[in-house]
Amino acid sequence: MTTKEWLSRARNIDVEINELLKEQKQAFESVTGAVPAANGERVQSSGGNTYENRLINYAAYSEKIDARIDELYAVKQEIEAAIGQVDDSTLRAILIMRYLRFYTFEEIAVKMHYSYVHIVHTLHPRALSAVSKFVNSI
Repeated sequence: MTTKEWLSRARNIDVEINELLKEQKQAFESVTGAVPAANGERVQSSGGNTYENRLINYAAYSEKIDARIDELYAVKQEIEAAIGQVDDSTLRAILIMRYLRFYTFEEIAVKMHYSYVHIVHTLHPRALSAVSKFVNSI
């Protein structure tokens, strides 16, 4: 696994959590009946989609989300510890914004008053190189 992939684990988990939250919302709407039936008509279904099954589905999403949030917290702590080993405060700031706060390179460039090109082609590669020393020792 490359340094960039190792650092990107938190972003990947965050994306997954957001998708699970969307699914959970749909499950909640199914439980509460917040989604109207087509043409206002009630459709009788077979026993396969009972209220209890829908409630179990919603609870399952809640459990998955809680587990992924716990994992995200643990991964962010690992990443934060690795970034903390970098001596240069500018490089640390870039790594924090990119891999802990999930900013785009454009957002980082604006916040730090650097050009996008300088961030992407000079500072970010330096930051990855600086943090890779710690990541590779794990």
